[in-house]
Amino acid sequence: MSLDGASTFDLLARWRAGDREALGILLSRDIDWIRGFVHKRLGPSPRRFGNTDDFVQEAAVRVLHDGPRFVLAAREQFRALLATIVVNVIRNKHTAYRRLKRDAAREQSLGTSVLYLDAPRDKTPQPDEAAEMAEQREWLRLGFFLLEPKDQQVLDLYWDGGADAEIAAQLGIDPHAAHMRRQRATERLTRAVMRLKQGRLDEILAAQAPDK
Repeated sequence: MSLDGASTFDLLARWRAGDREALGILLSRDIDWIRGFVHKRLGPSPRRFGNTDDFVQEAAVRVLHDGPRFVLAAREQFRALLATIVVNVIRNKHTAYRRLKRDAAREQSLGTSVLYLDAPRDKTPQPDEAAEMAEQREWLRLGFFLLEPKDQQVLDLYWDGGADAEIAAQLGIDPHAAHMRRQRATERLTRAVMRLKQGRLDEILAAQAPDK
């Protein structure tokens, strides 16, 4: 059966179930819009990585393959969400790609939670503690990739076990400044996850949308 006319929700659900054709359709119909979003946000800066259009597509594929697993119905929300994450991956290329792969590997041992990002619904009880942990980690992953790269950087160092003094040495700042930066990044992540869980995705996307 042809998937060309399938909804974004169905295509994402099929992709999460292992249908590679669904991924190809998702990208082919929205990649030009995503490239336009990236160009507006970053201008010529991605060119230092090579061909801009190819790099944007590579980043989008990596996000969909290894990134937070989400499903939503609105095509406009899907492409805006994916484009926003792609922008942050490009801006923070090496750290972001490493975390995509590392978190994807870790998730395999915790289950396959999928986040439904449409209007909030009654919470379905999780069958066990591991599934609950997997779902929470997935919310954190999605929130993480919606943060500014400077916040991603300090959280990445902290989650890898770095104390404030070690983070300070990595960033070239004093330990107190590293502590404050980590604290602010954690607060921003907490707010992002709360908004996502409350179905307030549009608020997050609107705040990061490029100027018309």
